[in-house]
Amino acid sequence: MLYILKKKRGFLFACIFLFFPYKLEAVDTKTFNRLLPHLITAGVFEYLEEFSDAIREYKTAIKYDPQDLNLHLKLISLYIKKGNYEEAIKELKLILKFHPASLESHYLLALIYSLQNKDDLAKKEFEDFLKTAIKLDPGNLLLYHQLARYYFEENKFKEAKDIYKNILKNSPSDLKARHMLVQIYIKENLVSEAIEELKKILKLNPSDHIALNSLGYLYAEKGINLDEAEILIKKALEFEPNNGAYRDSLGWVYYQKSKLDLAIEELNKAVELLEDPIIYEHLGDAYFKNLDLIKAKEAWEKALELAPNNINLKNKLQTINTNLQNAK
Repeated sequence: MLYILKKKRGFLFACIFLFFPYKLEAVDTKTFNRLLPHLITAGVFEYLEEFSDAIREYKTAIKYDPQDLNLHLKLISLYIKKGNYEEAIKELKLILKFHPASLESHYLLALIYSLQNKDDLAKKEFEDFLKTAIKLDPGNLLLYHQLARYYFEENKFKEAKDIYKNILKNSPSDLKARHMLVQIYIKENLVSEAIEELKKILKLNPSDHIALNSLGYLYAEKGINLDEAEILIKKALEFEPNNGAYRDSLGWVYYQKSKLDLAIEELNKAVELLEDPIIYEHLGDAYFKNLDLIKAKEAWEKALELAPNNINLKNKLQTINTNLQNAK
């Protein structure tokens, strides 16, 4: 050990600053004097990747100050390095009894549960991590965005919607929050609300090509304002002429306007740019309406290949197969 310390004298001082987690005033002198040798020794062992010995030294140090957050976190990091997740979880749960607002603890618990494929527990800890972070920094809108996005991904649309609306009370020009609200409204089949939100976005930023396309597409889906929808989507295509989703939107407007040759032309461009089941379904619809049953079938089969659980597509294919058989 003396040889190691002489050889790594510079590292010895690094141990005191890098591995020693205390501010000097954090503990009394007596406790500090008891802790210091174990912390330095633990730091040396950790540097040498002798993790079992480092764990032993940190455990001894913790006996002198059982509630110190940083000591427990150092111990946990070693458990994780060794793949001893159960011991790490025990330590983290102990920390949270003493320090329920410990962001590091919630984050590490979420990470470990994820590594163990315990997805429900991981999600719960990640949610707690974000909620705790918001309490500690209530003015940080990014944290609200992250929590709302988490709820959105978990299909908890009411919770996500409430947060986005709260964001907009404090920051009305937050376009990201407004775009997410549009997505939620569409998921909830609240098309009129989505349309109104898109209009607000375009009032704030008339060049928002995502909103231009989305509003145009929603009009097309409802079969309303089709001339305006065409103008909106063509404007979006000025920004991104090779966007397959935008080409699909324009093709769907033409379909709704019964301009089938133009619809088929645009939808074929769309599938070349983006392989998507909805676009292939639209293309099949256009061919079907144009009485080209063979090409309609091919497009719908491709759509079903990409979305094998789509009952609507299966029904369409059953209908067209029946029609083709009757035509023989």
